[in-house]
Amino acid sequence: MYSFERSGKGCGGRTERILPREMFLSLLDFEVKRSRRYQNFFCILVMKLNQISNHDNGIQQRSCYQKMAHLLEEELRESDIVGILSDNSIAAILPYGDSVSGENAKARFDRNLKYFDFPKDGYEIKVDRICFPTDSTNTSDLIKRLMC
Repeated sequence: MYSFERSGKGCGGRTERILPREMFLSLLDFEVKRSRRYQNFFCILVMKLNQISNHDNGIQQRSCYQKMAHLLEEELRESDIVGILSDNSIAAILPYGDSVSGENAKARFDRNLKYFDFPKDGYEIKVDRICFPTDSTNTSDLIKRLMC
């Protein structure tokens, strides 16, 4: 299995947008506190790369991960916060995004994924949406949901 650098440099493309895990989780905590104080919503999109066949022993993982990262970088607003969760998942915090706008963003990503042939490479992308405070009301619960 390919392991990405903690700095995010292993993702390819405009990597300055993709934060390392620790920094992303720190900004998530900041966003929770800010949203509580000002009674705002925010949404998190999580893209997970799942291996569906082992025909290449994980060789295509890096290429698929780079495509997934590139899609996130291209589709998100400059104000959205993108970070690495693990070797196979990336998340994006969408400030001020409520359930409806989060679902619209998720649907847009799902539509755009059809232009990439991940299954041919033995992988699939699963996009999940988590909204604060609808789905969770604290940082630790959000982190648990992100890691599932």
